[in-house]
This record gives sequence, C-alpha cells and structure tokens, in this order.
Amino acid sequence: MTLQQLQYIVEISKCSSITAAAKKLFVAQPSLSKVVKDLEKEFHITILRRSRHGISFTADGLKFLHFANQVLDASANMQDYFLHEKGDGEKIRLSISSHHYLFAIDGMLSFLQRQADTAAYTVRISEGRTSQIIHDVLVQRSQIGIIYISELTEQFMYRILAKNNLEFVPFCDFPPHAYLSKNHPLAGLPEISIEQLLPYPHICYEQGNDPSQLSEEYIIPKYYSRKTIYATDRSTMLSIIAHTNAYNLGTGCLLPRITGQDVVSIPISGAGGTMTIGWIKKKNMPLTNELTEYLHDLQNSLRAALGHTPFSARPSMPKKHMS
Repeated sequence: MTLQQLQYIVEISKCSSITAAAKKLFVAQPSLSKVVKDLEKEFHITILRRSRHGISFTADGLKFLHFANQVLDASANMQDYFLHEKGDGEKIRLSISSHHYLFAIDGMLSFLQRQADTAAYTVRISEGRTSQIIHDVLVQRSQIGIIYISELTEQFMYRILAKNNLEFVPFCDFPPHAYLSKNHPLAGLPEISIEQLLPYPHICYEQGNDPSQLSEEYIIPKYYSRKTIYATDRSTMLSIIAHTNAYNLGTGCLLPRITGQDVVSIPISGAGGTMTIGWIKKKNMPLTNELTEYLHDLQNSLRAALGHTPFSARPSMPKKHMS
C-alpha cells in the first residue's frame, strides 16, 4: 500500500467513477482499476462493487476510504509541519476548528494583529460541522475544536468524545437566543417564545447526514419549522437573516465589527437548558504557547460579545468538564 494508491481511492470516491477519476489523475483507466484490485488483494476485501449502473463502495470499501482519508490527512500535516513550517527555525503554528462562532474569529483577529512583526507563522482556522471538528482534532489537523454541548446532547457528545480519547473544556453557559434582522417584526421584543417564531423561516447550517445531536444550532425538542433554509457559511447566513424574516438559533453573542448593525439577538423564553461553549482537545495534549495565547484572546472576545448581548452568561459548572 502506498500514499499514491490511497489518493487514487479517494479520487474515485469524489468522482464516483473510475473513468472520470482516471482522467482527473492523468492515468490510464486499466492502471487505476489495477490499483483497486491490488489493494483488494492485499487487504482481502472488496472495495468497489461494479454493476451496469456504475460503481459503489462496499461497507468494507467505505471503512477503507475512511482510513485512507485519515492517513492522507496525517501525511499532509506531517509535511506541513516539518517541511513548510520549520524552515530556518521554529515558527508559530496554530490550527483551530470551530462552529461558526463570531467570537472564535474575533479571537483569531486579535491573535493575528499581534503577529504583525513576527517573522513567520502558519495559522489555520476551519469552520464546519461538529463531526468534522471532532475528526480534525482526532487526526490533529487542528489542535483544538470549539463547540457547544447542551443538556439535551451531553450524554451523546460525551460518549463520542470518550470513545475518541478527547476531552471537553468549558468556557461558559449561554441561554438560547434567536438571531433576527433589526427590521424583523419580533425584533423589538425583550424575549421571544418558540410559538412566535413558528411562522417565520428557520435558517440553519447544513448538517449532511449527521444526527441532530451533532447540530451546532440549539435543539428544541418537539419543534419543527415548516420553512427551513440551509446554508454552509456564515456570510450567507448573516445576509439572509439581515434581509429577510428568517431567524437562527444560537448563543446570542454579537460582535458588530463582524456582524455589522443589521442583526440582533433576543432571548428565547421557555426553551429550557443552556448552551455550554467550550473546546475539545486530545487527552494529555500539552498546550503550546500560541494556543494558550489564542485561548486568552478567545475569552476576551467572549467578554466583548457579552457587552453587545442582552443577557449575562455565567461560567460553566465544573461538572461540565469531561475528561
């Protein structure tokens, strides 16, 4: 087995076709088919199922694909660190994965502004689904992942984290809020009930096939909107909220230098429970100086966000720390 063979398998999965993958890889189709057969022989499994409708991955093939992605990710991280980041000397290296949180970006802005005179650094911040954040931390593509856990999801989340030898370190608890346009019919209210939100479109981040317990939006039991909009990035999310009557559910934290003045947040009455914001890391992983520095910036950004939010959060209780 070679890294090139694994790259070929991953490309086949992206193209859903050996012929298309061969063209993209600039290799002959028979050569690519032989790579698949060689790997199947080496591991005594069937990776691809072939039919007149095309190809599909078997159960073993999907598992093989999962491991192939992990190996390629680890290889890329190794090359980035030793070949690109070391250079003539030790460089600052910071890699973060996060839900689409404004304070995570604001904290990164503060961190980067202090690096103006730094000779060299490599910083990576990725926003995505909970499952991707966990995967990033697991394969060390990211040093930490910033997520939330609620009373409704904590048993599910803690099982996943424990299974993957990860720990959750809390920052603070937030009651759920609705993000609305400043011109929304409900924008002037001191608080909003779930029933009041029902007539309006609910915009949320695309979760793919992930279970609801992995959603980055606050989950409200037995509540289903008849109008749903899915987005994949914050810019689209904020634009739709600012210019329509759509709403999103979250911590309620606002940072005007990122969101502007067109979006407001209002507490949701009767939702029950809180959102515990925190970060995950591999157990026993030491914190680098730059990571410690960023976490300090993140806490300052959270404090700044609270200054623009109509509520007071409280520090998380020690029982929320999962190790």
